[in-house]
Amino acid sequence: MKWSAQIFVKWKPESAASWKNWNWSKEWPEVKSAWSTMGDWDMALWVDANSPEELEKFVCDKLRANDWVSDTKSVWWNQVWDKQAA
Repeated sequence: MKWSAQIFVKWKPESAASWKNWNWSKEWPEVKSAWSTMGDWDMALWVDANSPEELEKFVCDKLRANDWVSDTKSVWWNQVWDKQAA
């Protein structure tokens, strides 16, 4: 089954001013789209994966490994039913 996640990212304060180029997100195959946000979070990523473990590996091993990431919050889902497909 396919899993999806919306991952909110808080940048480290010293990194925020340098966010003019988002091309890096195109190089990560897990990322389907990247969004600039307002409020408590600086960015949101839409990510697809084959399992919760794959999503967890992306967040912990790939995303949080970057020195510009201060914090993350994830919301995950897996579709179990679709009216149009029924």
